[in-house]
Amino acid sequence: MYAAGLFVIGLGIMLAAPCLTAQIASALPVAVVGTILTAGFTHHLPADLGRHTPLPRTVQEALTLAPADHTAITEAFTHGADTALRAAALIVFLAVAGARRADRTAPR
Repeated sequence: MYAAGLFVIGLGIMLAAPCLTAQIASALPVAVVGTILTAGFTHHLPADLGRHTPLPRTVQEALTLAPADHTAITEAFTHGADTALRAAALIVFLAVAGARRADRTAPR
């Protein structure tokens, strides 16, 4: 009686595992790149904004706190975006290299 129920549960887990893996694999790089962008942005903010608690996390928050520092805030965002895009390029490169290597080693 319980065996049929356990079989259905096991089948559901088996079918859901690839979907979960794909969702994690697609969401994780986005989270990493976003974190790198925010860290780079906050690291390059002008010193007077660095004393605020909490640190501004967006360009709009930073401009609200220090509108006179528009150029420095824009440059901080540019530095953060540059670092994040380089990280994204590295992630894509590693993913493509891994896929090509897996394709070469797959049995034919």
